[in-house]
Amino acid sequence: MATLRLGTARAVTKAPFGNAEIAAAVAGARRVLDAGCGSGRLTLALAEAGAEVTGIDTNAKQLAAARQRAEEAGVKLELLEADLNGRLPFAETAFAAVTSRLVLMATDDPVATLRELGRVLEPNGRLVTVLWAAPDENPWFSVPREAIGAVLGTVRAAFARAFGRLGDPAEAAAVHEAAGLHDVAARVLRECTIASDAEEHWAALSSENGHFRRVAAELSEAERSALVAYLEERLAPYREGDRLLLPRTQVLVTARR
Repeated sequence: MATLRLGTARAVTKAPFGNAEIAAAVAGARRVLDAGCGSGRLTLALAEAGAEVTGIDTNAKQLAAARQRAEEAGVKLELLEADLNGRLPFAETAFAAVTSRLVLMATDDPVATLRELGRVLEPNGRLVTVLWAAPDENPWFSVPREAIGAVLGTVRAAFARAFGRLGDPAEAAAVHEAAGLHDVAARVLRECTIASDAEEHWAALSSENGHFRRVAAELSEAERSALVAYLEERLAPYREGDRLLLPRTQVLVTARR
């Protein structure tokens, strides 16, 4: 039976949202698989905490960035190209823990992916996944995407369609249970992105998020001005004094094989 818990809000931190909670959930595990490791920020944090970490991803450029990050930090990581939609190149019970941040929602069959992640876990090994909650609980992302659709057309806003998939805690827990995992518990994590205005928030998104960066690169000055003006109006409900507080919400699920 899954346990559902609510989290409390916090200000946004420099470390990627959810990383601290994931690391705490697998603390003490000797060998850890970071499934869908991207550029390796979580992978590196797990290694710095004392684990032997293997990171896998389908994106060769992201893996190269992870290697460079590890080299600069003087930390040893094993990084491999592998697809979470298929069989993983590891033996059964190879890992004491598996982490997956913001990847499960984009897989073809989340139950099959979780079942395969469970296969490579040792008996009673820990599995920790993090997913974005529903778009309406993440206005930092959904409102700018809506603004793109309103100002530039729906075609240019047709990205990140998996955002918020499995973002209900009960649904996320049920998927883990369907994969044969036990001791499943889901909880909500909350924080806020802080910006002085829509201009600052758009600039941050365009710098940090690949989806928005691609849109920003194609904007004319007139389109950009119209987009920021629309965004300023739509973000007004999130203004508190001289700043915008934009909620960010994730669902963290812990389970055991």
